[in-house]
Amino acid sequence: MSLSLQIIETIEQLKEMAELEADIWGTTPIPLHQTLTVAKNGGIVIGAYVDGKLVGFVYSFPGMQNGEVYLCSHMMGIAASFRDQGIGYRLKMRQAEEARRLGYRSIRWTYDPLQSRNGYLNLVKLGAVGIEYVENCYGEMDDALNGQLPSDRFIVEWRLDERPNRTWNPAKGLVVLEAEATTDGLWRPVLKDIDETATPFLLTAIPLDFSQLKERSLSLALEWRLATRSLFARLLAEGWVAIHAMRGEGEPVMHYIWGRRNKWLGEKGESNEG
Repeated sequence: MSLSLQIIETIEQLKEMAELEADIWGTTPIPLHQTLTVAKNGGIVIGAYVDGKLVGFVYSFPGMQNGEVYLCSHMMGIAASFRDQGIGYRLKMRQAEEARRLGYRSIRWTYDPLQSRNGYLNLVKLGAVGIEYVENCYGEMDDALNGQLPSDRFIVEWRLDERPNRTWNPAKGLVVLEAEATTDGLWRPVLKDIDETATPFLLTAIPLDFSQLKERSLSLALEWRLATRSLFARLLAEGWVAIHAMRGEGEPVMHYIWGRRNKWLGEKGESNEG
């Protein structure tokens, strides 16, 4: 596969991106006048092309909170037949390169914390950190990927001027959310007691394939949504952040690794093992 990454900024390119967006999400794409304005005013829009055909993109624009300017990465999509080939990682790395060139020091974006593929890319491969949880972030969504459940999201931050050492000791981790097998071969969330003095790390399980679970049992998918919503919001409020993720071979779950914010996100972004 011969892949090329290109900055998207012309009307023709943005029309092609809109078509791909509609195909991926099965809904009306972002209006052309909006994406064009973003591309011309400090935003970064990058396309992934194979043999001249657009197969993926990342769309981002300037954001600001509490006086801090950052790049807000709003959307990344890959055509179905080109997923799991490393294209998303390459798009994000090119996005980071362009962001640094324009003077950004960090990138923030949202993703569904129950989508393990996205979680692994964001926290493990890129080194972003889960810093905030937003209940029903986008309200009711009727697209092909997000319909039928509340649109809860993690906000992650990717600091571009550092690559923290995410070394951690599994023996020091305490599992506070496990998965229990059901009689029909699915997995149910089981919350455990949290002893905050016992460990510098917490582990929380999520289904490895949440989309498949949702197709087989919407009620069980909602159970996972509500269980993780309650726990993740609590952990963040109590000073934990999601710093890493772990997948065991043959296991039906992925575990998020949580560390203390003051240990992993100091004022200058220092990272230490607790």
